[in-house]
Amino acid sequence: MKNIYDTLEFNQIKNKISTYCVSSLGKTRIAELMPLKDTDDLKLEQKYLDQAMKLIFKYGKMPIGHFIDIEPLLLKTTKDGTLFGEDFVQIVYLLNNVKEVQSYLSEKELVDNELLQLCNALVLPKQLLADINRCIDSSGNVLDGASSELRRIRRQILSIESNIRTKIDQVKVANKDYLSQEAISSRNNHLVLPVKAGNKNLIKGIVHAVSSSGQTMFIEPDIIVQMNNQLVHAKDDERREVNRILTVLSNNVKDHYDVLHEDQELMIDIDVIFAKAAYGVKIDGIVPEVAEDYQHFSLIRARHPLIEPHDVVANDIVLNAPKRMLLISGSNTGGKTVVLKTAGLLSVMALCAMALPCTKATVPMFDQICVDLGDEQSIEQSLSTFSSHMKRLVEITNEVTEKSLVLLDEIGSGTDPREGQSIAEAILRYLHQINPLIVASTHYSGLKEFAKNEDYILVAAVEFDQELMQPTYRLIEGSVGNSYAIEISSRLGLNQEIVDMAYQIKEESLTDTDKLLEKLQNELAQVQIEKDRLEALTNETEVKMNKYERLISSFEKHKDEMMEKAKAEANKLLEESKQEIDLVVEDLKQQAVLKQHVVIDAKRNLDLLKHEPKKVINEEVHEYQVGDVVKVLSANRQGEILSINKKGILTINMSGLKLNAKPEEVSFISKKVKPKKVKSNLKSLRKTTNQSYELNIIGKRYEEAMAIVDKFLDDAIVNNYTMVRIIHGMGTGVLRNGVRKMLDKNKNIVSYRDGGPNEGGLGATLVYFE
Repeated sequence: MKNIYDTLEFNQIKNKISTYCVSSLGKTRIAELMPLKDTDDLKLEQKYLDQAMKLIFKYGKMPIGHFIDIEPLLLKTTKDGTLFGEDFVQIVYLLNNVKEVQSYLSEKELVDNELLQLCNALVLPKQLLADINRCIDSSGNVLDGASSELRRIRRQILSIESNIRTKIDQVKVANKDYLSQEAISSRNNHLVLPVKAGNKNLIKGIVHAVSSSGQTMFIEPDIIVQMNNQLVHAKDDERREVNRILTVLSNNVKDHYDVLHEDQELMIDIDVIFAKAAYGVKIDGIVPEVAEDYQHFSLIRARHPLIEPHDVVANDIVLNAPKRMLLISGSNTGGKTVVLKTAGLLSVMALCAMALPCTKATVPMFDQICVDLGDEQSIEQSLSTFSSHMKRLVEITNEVTEKSLVLLDEIGSGTDPREGQSIAEAILRYLHQINPLIVASTHYSGLKEFAKNEDYILVAAVEFDQELMQPTYRLIEGSVGNSYAIEISSRLGLNQEIVDMAYQIKEESLTDTDKLLEKLQNELAQVQIEKDRLEALTNETEVKMNKYERLISSFEKHKDEMMEKAKAEANKLLEESKQEIDLVVEDLKQQAVLKQHVVIDAKRNLDLLKHEPKKVINEEVHEYQVGDVVKVLSANRQGEILSINKKGILTINMSGLKLNAKPEEVSFISKKVKPKKVKSNLKSLRKTTNQSYELNIIGKRYEEAMAIVDKFLDDAIVNNYTMVRIIHGMGTGVLRNGVRKMLDKNKNIVSYRDGGPNEGGLGATLVYFE
């Protein structure tokens, strides 16, 4: 008989999950998956699964690459064996995966959970990885940079080979008439010349080979024999150095045996967890609840995972105490066996910590799943269909416990209907005494009547659409279904005369109770069809509501995005304008028309026009008046309120730039302070004086410093100073050169010079006016 996992097609599920594994080790682990026996272990694996599925939904697949089993390599190093270059490449694959997992987790804002703790147990031996990468390339070759000695030897080899090539080319040219061909050959790792047999004594050297015809002799000229010997010795030195490097690296791997062994085990766990999670996402699955009381079993909107999504029909398979048995009836090819297989397969998947294609599920911690499904006829064992089923039923009744799940398809079939029905009822009564959870199917009318009268049995039927004359594969709880054998036979092409005769015989054999029951069942089927239609309309309405809500949300989002895009484009245009202004300003400065501090103020005012991503809001309430001094929060600058309109919008003057702002976008500084009248004495300001006047710009940024110097020179001219001193320091000379360029352009300056010993030296410039 087939294994129950073959019967339930669980192995196909494992094959599908294994396609999401990146390592052969993970695929092997999936192939060996069996239902867990410990509840705590199962719940921990379910947490890993749930957390991995959430990670995939939010951030995408874990970036794990291919890796193979390095355990044999690790064991080799523990026995003082030396690994080959390609062996280290496999170790690097594993360590790169560890690095990728750590990077993937560090870049995300993750809450601490069981999966994160599992991944954080990975340890990356950074120095070992760096040493291997320094010494071994991706093809397993030892790099020149592995050691200074290896680099020296390989340079020596290249030099010798170059010299050999040069010498043999010279010999070839000098003796070209004695050669059978122009090409230089290689024999026994030695470069040789193809010499005609008759000229062999004209070229002295060692004969390494003779052609099959005997007409050509391959001779290594004496002049390069010694050089070839040097090359052989150098390559021996290279092999010894390479072996030394591999031995050192192997010992390093040996020292990290525990870390590497544990990293590989954890990487296999992570590979398997994310493979199961990826499959769970693919089937739109959920992590089921594990019930320990064996009183509840429910698979809500359960779908068979191996049936194509557009063909599968979702059903509720539910048993709650005292109902411990679900008896399904209905038409042939109506889906009874699929319901049983779905219940069994999803239970096995749940106990293997896999996601289930349901909307909600509760699965007890079954100790075993007992199955009798399909045609078990065995020609080899001379067993009929009935005998094969009965053999399996004998095993089930002997092995089952109250913690088991039992699946029985067409119980008692394959023999005389009366006897088969009697055996089926007896088996169900016996199993009820043991009290496992049971899902069974039948065509026997007597068994259906028996089930309706027992409070521990829940009856259900697979629906049959009488208008279309085909099954719908929906499971209707509380209903008893007909087989519809005559209808299905007619649909399959049975002669209509035979069909009509069958209907007549059936009608004559039915009692009044049977007729009433069939009428009620047909009416119930119509009610169910109407219920399904209303449910479909409700679902369609919900889908449309969700669609419209998404459209509205998308519109709002796009509106904000377009506003932000427009602001960004405005800012870009502003920056381009500033660059164009800089070009014009530079031209005006060349003509000594524009002052630099005026340019800086203008550019700062342009910056105030920039659109900020988010405004700073002032929540304090203040009644503003014209003349109040306020700070514009988005610009972080002060200004004076010029006016307030009816809507409360403030017009603010910031150093000549007018700006409109809401009251919550500014903060109150002070009331306007009226300046005291000061008697003007312009004549005294313009009085000629020899007093020293100086400016210190050390530590200022270049542009800021030039603006300050420009204004300082204007003030000096206005105040009639004859001489001023500008202290700029020596430093890199940038400020000094900038000052000198500005002085050269100013027509009011007669001369300037470096400061003297007591005047600041080269760190200061003295300026003289007319």
